[in-house]
Amino acid sequence: MKFSFLSLAALCTAAFGFHGTLAAESSPISIHVEASNRTEMAPKDRWTRTHIRKLHITVTNDSAEVVELKVKHVIFGRDMLTHGIVKVTSGENPVEVKPHSTATIDTAEGKCTESDQHFDAKAKKMTESSGATIAGSGVQALQGDKLVAEWYEPDTMKEQWTKAQPMIGSKEATAKPKTPKK
Repeated sequence: MKFSFLSLAALCTAAFGFHGTLAAESSPISIHVEASNRTEMAPKDRWTRTHIRKLHITVTNDSAEVVELKVKHVIFGRDMLTHGIVKVTSGENPVEVKPHSTATIDTAEGKCTESDQHFDAKAKKMTESSGATIAGSGVQALQGDKLVAEWYEPDTMKEQWTKAQPMIGSKEATAKPKTPKK
């Protein structure tokens, strides 16, 4: 039995649906994000590392009108003790993008410190892991209350956008400010 190409195409369309109906509404706003990562270690402390991430966000407007947006960003971390996802830093920036042009936003650095599990020879005991490592980041562009563009790295961070709690337990989050002596 011979099948023609057209009958095969009709069979595939009927079986799997038309691809065009699955596409989301397109937006003239697009986002491109470059993440710069850096890790620092103290010279005499091989167990503790500070992870730093900064985002360079480029928003493109392909429409013929000026667009005012609110660009939100979150840098996510993974807690070393509970292994849950936490928010290392978050923020939002208002931006006005002219027609057929781009605007750039540089975020503040998101820092978190981790300390690996190790044996402390002075205390003669095992020290638990603490702090957090950088796990990913996400950016959302909103026009009013409407989400017009989004970016996540990795893609699984999208579901963590509302679930993740602010980071606690790291050295920066729990450090108390020093008060001057009188």
